[in-house]
Amino acid sequence: GQAGTAGPFYLVWLRPEKGAITPEQWPYQIVRIEAVASLAKRFPMIVPAVKLPAGHPIRAGFAAFQKHCIVCHTLNGGGDATLGPDLNVPYNPTEYLRPDALRRLIRDPQALHRWPAAKMPAFDSRTLPDRELAELLAYLRHMADRKVVPPVAK
Repeated sequence: GQAGTAGPFYLVWLRPEKGAITPEQWPYQIVRIEAVASLAKRFPMIVPAVKLPAGHPIRAGFAAFQKHCIVCHTLNGGGDATLGPDLNVPYNPTEYLRPDALRRLIRDPQALHRWPAAKMPAFDSRTLPDRELAELLAYLRHMADRKVVPPVAK
């Protein structure tokens, strides 16, 4: 017999509106599924201060970052993504964009810079509700004071 595979595989959600998985996270042509440690364990440099209570908005913002941003971005060098820039090193976007401009950028990346080759999707209020966006921005502001400069690759 011949060794082979039935892949690539596809993962299909029957009712995507019931879950927290947004379209930018839908996998395409799955090769394998494996269990890995949580992002917080794999990349401790993305975790907010431990002293923050469980219900704190910054913790909710960390959850929003994991849900919406880490697919494309790293933070403090932590993450597997290679598509977008690191969101803390050398500069956090909260350090060079006013809050209203950063909100506008997230809602519609083309609103600030017309760039046909841009890859960042727009996050409308159904995908990223206003409260969740505010929590995400609180997390980013918090992490601006928690920079971890990753080692330079050789």
